[in-house]
Amino acid sequence: MGRRIRDLRLASHATQNEIAQVLNISRSAYTLYETDKRELNFETLCRLADHFQVSADYLLGRTDNPRLSEELKPEERLLLERYRELDSRGKDTVQTLLRYEYGTLNKGTPVPGK
Repeated sequence: MGRRIRDLRLASHATQNEIAQVLNISRSAYTLYETDKRELNFETLCRLADHFQVSADYLLGRTDNPRLSEELKPEERLLLERYRELDSRGKDTVQTLLRYEYGTLNKGTPVPGK
C-alpha cells in the first residue's frame, strides 16, 4: 500500500509534508505509511482516497484500477449480467459489434481492442 500512496503523491507533484498537512499528521508519521512501517487507519485511508480521487480498494491493493467506480444504471447492469452469461463465442460477437459501433461513432479515432 505504501508504494501506491508514494506513487500517487509523486504523480501529483506533492511533497510528503504537503500530504501530511492534508492528513493533519507530521511528515515523519506520513513517511511511515509510504514505507509500510505503519498501517493506515480507516479515517486516514478515506482522506487519502478522497485527496487523490481514487478508490479505497485501489489503495488497499484490491484492484489495479485507481478510478472511482460510478454506479451502473439498471440497463447497464442488465447488459453486464447478460454478457457474463454468454459463452466465449457470444462474447466475441458482442466485442466485435462494439468495436464496429465504436468505430462508426468515432470516425478517425482508433478502435480499442483491434
